[in-house]
Amino acid sequence: MMLPRPLLPGGRIGICAPAGPVNEERLRAAIEALRADGYEVVTAPSAFARDGLFAAPDDVRRRELEEMFARPDVQAVFCARGGVGSSRLLPDLDSALIARSRKSFLGFSDVTVLQWLLGKRHEFVTFSGPLAIEWEGGVSPATRQRALQTLSGRMSGDLLAGFPRDRIRTLRGGKVRGRLWPGNLTMIATLLGTPYLPDLAGAVLLIEDVNEPPHRVDRLLFHLRNAGVLNQVAAVLAGELEFGEEGELKGSVTRSLLEAARGLEIPLALGLPYGHGPERVTLPVGALVEWDSSHATLTLCEPVTEAA
Repeated sequence: MMLPRPLLPGGRIGICAPAGPVNEERLRAAIEALRADGYEVVTAPSAFARDGLFAAPDDVRRRELEEMFARPDVQAVFCARGGVGSSRLLPDLDSALIARSRKSFLGFSDVTVLQWLLGKRHEFVTFSGPLAIEWEGGVSPATRQRALQTLSGRMSGDLLAGFPRDRIRTLRGGKVRGRLWPGNLTMIATLLGTPYLPDLAGAVLLIEDVNEPPHRVDRLLFHLRNAGVLNQVAAVLAGELEFGEEGELKGSVTRSLLEAARGLEIPLALGLPYGHGPERVTLPVGALVEWDSSHATLTLCEPVTEAA
């Protein structure tokens, strides 16, 4: 894998909005929180803009994302928010420029498609974790600290260490090793049938989603099965699959996952601390990991940044 350089204390973070528009007050508060953590912050010109469903027209969002990776004074790039719009950038994105920059790239949800594209084309490790707008009031201090620890290259061992495991439920046990592909279930499904889907043979697939009713989660899981994805992977793990105001994990989702994986002798688990909740891990996209259901551990098997 091609590894990014670590984000060191005091480094400069660039914030782009490759997807939806942001709440200006929230993003400004998040920028101040990042500065309080000791980092310099610069924003793309359209980071606070709005163009319908998006922060800016497609060509502007794409260009500003590329420019942020090209800037020599920026050490890492954070996505302002998810929402919608990242998929529109895929055909014309200069992914080689991004990979050559060796800068840490942090985001998740709608941003999944950009991260998976970079993994497929260049085997470039990116990070599925908090959005910039969440840095103040959106995620816990432990979540912020873990994100910075992971991007700095100081994370090793069990990626889930320090986070609650009481919601993790093993549906089918086992120990497997493979490349970790975490992401939003809806966005993963949109990559099927496109040239942007990575090779998932032997992968540890880790999914999350929010505000999707159980019937839609069922449909998406069976879409992965019918497309042959579940036949390829070494394990299917699920983080938060929240629905409704209370984010209740419906029992029907458990049934859907078990039935979508019927006939497949692969580990299955639900409830990992990954998703849209305040307590969540930051995960390296494309890194080699080992899942051990007996201890509910997800262990890094290699570095995820270059040496500092």
